[in-house]
Amino acid sequence: MAINTEKSQLGLGSGNVLSWDTIDKLKEADTKALIKPLEKEIQSNLTKQKDLTAITTLLNTFKSSVSNLTGDNTYLKRDTKATGSGSVTVSASTGVAEQTMNLSVKQLASQDSFQSKTFGSRTDSVFSQDVSFGISIGGKDYVINADSTTTLEQLAEKINESTDKKVQAKILNVGGNEPYRLIIQSAETGEANKIEFYSITKPAGSGNTSSDTTLEALGFYFDKASNTGGTTTKDSYGNEINRLTLKDPSQLSNDQKKNAGTQILKAQDAKFQYNGIDITRSSNKVEDLILGVSLTLNKVDKPDENTNVSITQSTEGILEDLKSMVESYNSIINNINEATKYDSENKIAGTFQGVREITSIVTELNKTINGLSKDGKSLADFGVTLTKDGILKLDSSVASDMINTKFSEFKNFFSSETKFTNVTLKGDKKVEWNDEIKGKLTINGVEIDINIPKDYTAGSSSTSGTNGTGNEKDKKNALLKAIANAKNLSDVSVSFDKDGKLVIKGSGGTDIEIKGDKTFLEKLGLKEQKLDGKTEIVGGFFKELNDTLTGLIGKNGTLTAYEKNLTSSQKSLTETKERRQKELDTKYTQMAEKWVQYDSIIAKLENQSKTVKSMIEAAANANK
Repeated sequence: MAINTEKSQLGLGSGNVLSWDTIDKLKEADTKALIKPLEKEIQSNLTKQKDLTAITTLLNTFKSSVSNLTGDNTYLKRDTKATGSGSVTVSASTGVAEQTMNLSVKQLASQDSFQSKTFGSRTDSVFSQDVSFGISIGGKDYVINADSTTTLEQLAEKINESTDKKVQAKILNVGGNEPYRLIIQSAETGEANKIEFYSITKPAGSGNTSSDTTLEALGFYFDKASNTGGTTTKDSYGNEINRLTLKDPSQLSNDQKKNAGTQILKAQDAKFQYNGIDITRSSNKVEDLILGVSLTLNKVDKPDENTNVSITQSTEGILEDLKSMVESYNSIINNINEATKYDSENKIAGTFQGVREITSIVTELNKTINGLSKDGKSLADFGVTLTKDGILKLDSSVASDMINTKFSEFKNFFSSETKFTNVTLKGDKKVEWNDEIKGKLTINGVEIDINIPKDYTAGSSSTSGTNGTGNEKDKKNALLKAIANAKNLSDVSVSFDKDGKLVIKGSGGTDIEIKGDKTFLEKLGLKEQKLDGKTEIVGGFFKELNDTLTGLIGKNGTLTAYEKNLTSSQKSLTETKERRQKELDTKYTQMAEKWVQYDSIIAKLENQSKTVKSMIEAAANANK
């Protein structure tokens, strides 16, 4: 940038010898020699960073495609196919063993469900007096309190609020002159969720009573219950009660039948046969019969019906993964060829022409692409060939045939397997339980507070063991529970061996590290130590290719290091340019200031010279 020429009239005294134009030209020459080369290097560096990002992005895409073909999950996907009545729908998770099954549904699980008589409005009052009645479900009793102002809608809310959401009450508009009915049903299916009603004849404390006829206000007619054997039946609150049984509709009078409540469904378990074995479950969705397999029972089979299900290897998406791998590889090759070429005719070089880190990529990849597996197979056997231009070509028909007819060969060629070396830490002595176990145990960085009193017995605060030492089994369970429930502690399990020694096992290749107070650890038979687990990927022709890609773009990869060098170089170049620019600006600012002074001195000398010259000329003219 030129110095501001408006600040002075530099050059007037020196006849434009010491001029602003001269300073600008000198500075321009220095800028061209000192700054422009740096700007060119900075721009070149930025271009390299941009183009390197494009290449690493393509390599990451390629690595993702390779990982899909080598990863365990690709070959553990499962298809399910059902034939027959369709009474059961089956889904299988990744990794489930391939198998067949024969299923026949005998009975579907259902809820207990009751509907009341009809009401003209949601806001109709239900009872004529204050009452309390009970509902039992799943072995637990619930008391519902109502009064003479309780509406149908309010009663539904009371039932929902009082039964821990195990019983659901709602109002349906079924049409007609009196369209509203109260529906009372169990939240879950299964025989264990049967709903029972009871009347309260004598409350345990202050409260309302009810009779066997109280719920006739809802249209429910019960058999008159009576206590037998002279004993009094009580609910879990201590209320004296009568358990009630809904009358069979055939026992109702004609007047009662006109607007009676009924039981719509009866709670029952699902019953079905699995490969001829009778199975019972409380739900129509069964997920605990076979690990990873979910069964949904849809309908009851007729006597001669069943559903046959086969769980097989899923090949869906594998051919697409292969296509994606070929396409992403070709994109890399085309990009690298463009970035490393040299146009001799126009003397134009690609961004990375002559850069070893980039030019070596194709060679490294082709070592695997052109290689053979241990059993002598190559990519060409699976429909993938390398053209003379270095581009991959996929014959989809060959690949599809290998996937569908020789899947094991395909899997063995491409896939890798993750193997874990798990570690087990065992205490060196039996845990002694004749004293309290209190302290902090740290496993894999997770601190666990353990506090088991000397006289600990589960479910009781009092001593109930021998000699006041509590129950050893309960103490063991308390210790195991404290460790198992520790937050953020994963892939670690604990148990006791037959000798009473504590055993800590890692899974999934995880390490085990124990820390804590020495004295407390000794009580558990432990000491501070660390055992290293191991995770290893083995096998598969493409494992080497995956490793090669990691060597290029991984944390310590060649291109990762090159990218860091470019970034560092960019920072250094920018700092150097800024420093040199500042030095030039200072140099020419100082030069301008000196030239202004010189120009002033020259102007004064010229004026003096003109004065002397005039005096000489005047003297010469006077002597004529």
